[in-house]
Amino acid sequence: MINQTEQTLFRLSNLNAEQTRISYQIATGKNIDNGSEDASGYSREIFVDDRIRTYEGIKYQIERTTAQNNVSDSTIGEMKKLFELVKTELIKANTDTTSDEGRKSIALNVAGIKENLLDLANTQVEGEYLFAGSDSSIQPFKEVNGEIDYQGDNISRKIVVDDGSYRERGVNGYDIMSYPSSTAMKDEALNFKADDVIIDQDGSVWKFVEADITSVPAAVSPYNVDNIQKFDSSGNSVGIMAIDSNNGSTPPTYTIDNVGSEDGTKFEARTNIFDLLDTITNALNKTDSDGNTISDDEASDILNQSQEAFSDSYDALNVAHSELGSKNQMFEISLERVSAKLTQYNILSQEIGAADLTKVAIESKALELTYTALYSTIQKTNELSLVNFLK
Repeated sequence: MINQTEQTLFRLSNLNAEQTRISYQIATGKNIDNGSEDASGYSREIFVDDRIRTYEGIKYQIERTTAQNNVSDSTIGEMKKLFELVKTELIKANTDTTSDEGRKSIALNVAGIKENLLDLANTQVEGEYLFAGSDSSIQPFKEVNGEIDYQGDNISRKIVVDDGSYRERGVNGYDIMSYPSSTAMKDEALNFKADDVIIDQDGSVWKFVEADITSVPAAVSPYNVDNIQKFDSSGNSVGIMAIDSNNGSTPPTYTIDNVGSEDGTKFEARTNIFDLLDTITNALNKTDSDGNTISDDEASDILNQSQEAFSDSYDALNVAHSELGSKNQMFEISLERVSAKLTQYNILSQEIGAADLTKVAIESKALELTYTALYSTIQKTNELSLVNFLK
């Protein structure tokens, strides 16, 4: 009798465990509650779930980047409209029928356009500056000593587009607010002004540094002459190249006779568009950068040169816009690919981890019948007595 009771309790315990499993599968739709039930299947399920979480994160990053790139695209579109307006104003200013008062009025318009361009160049999305380069927390364009300078770098942020794969996002301040005023290839001379930024074939930035013969012995070259220096991301000088001459004008144009003899060498001097707009405004007001009055002929020469330079700056902005468009398309393609992978992994997760609800329903019904039979047996066993047994 005792042995029969133990067997009954053992069977009831097994039925309760089976009921727990079936209830879990019905409630969650999952096949496995813990790894001990199916170690191989549980491992596959963990792997697929990890892939799903990974690609959900990648998809979120791409969607966020796409939104930022779309804002960048519309912002550059607005910039181009302002550039076209400046080009129109320059043509108007360069006609003989435009009076000095008319040119001063145009100067006010150009100054206003400059402020609008500054606002656009400092566009933010979700607290990130779009054109700051690698550090989107830095305001890219600030006024320093009366001039608007770029505070960012020439490095584009890289965004993950697949597991272990990254692509560059957007364009930086050099791309949109500067234009190539001089280019030198292997064994060629480079001409530039002190305020120009020089970018080599590797994307490294070089800047003009005035000679400092007080801190470095005069015998050490090229520190004892005007030079350009390459700076790393921390602002440390990691390269230097001596300037051979300047033309003595105001401001002077410097020359490096030979930028290098290695194949693939390329140095590009880029002029700040805000500096160009200041030059145009000053010429329209018939003053130089120091506020001194200049003649009509001098002002006219500057406007003629500036008109050509501004056409170059407009072309440079178009190039940046095209580059941004190609990056946007690449991110759109990446988003489609990641979404497809995410869909496949979700399907695989269902195939691996989902319970067969039809099978579970049959098992549940069978369990119900087994419970009924067992409890019936228990009831009859409890009704037994020694008298009944002897009968």
